[in-house]
Amino acid sequence: MTRPASGTHANPVRFPATVKKLIDGTYQVRSIGTIAGEVSVLGNTREEAIARATEEIRYRLEWCPCSAVSDEFVELDLQDAPPSPWRGTVF
Repeated sequence: MTRPASGTHANPVRFPATVKKLIDGTYQVRSIGTIAGEVSVLGNTREEAIARATEEIRYRLEWCPCSAVSDEFVELDLQDAPPSPWRGTVF
């Protein structure tokens, strides 16, 4: 059995998150109720929004920029938000 490389974690921490396509075509990823606090980010694509949420959670977990939380430490447990009816204009 090998040990993980220095600075990496054997078991990632899973953060529950919801992915939702918004009326303007952008995607929102939202994670609440975790040690990272409420995280809500937007992206032009689903993948971009997921990547931004992962990076934001990693940033919030770092004690300082030198602590370097590894890329593998944060894992999103994604659920798609149920579709909701359009409720009119935002203006």
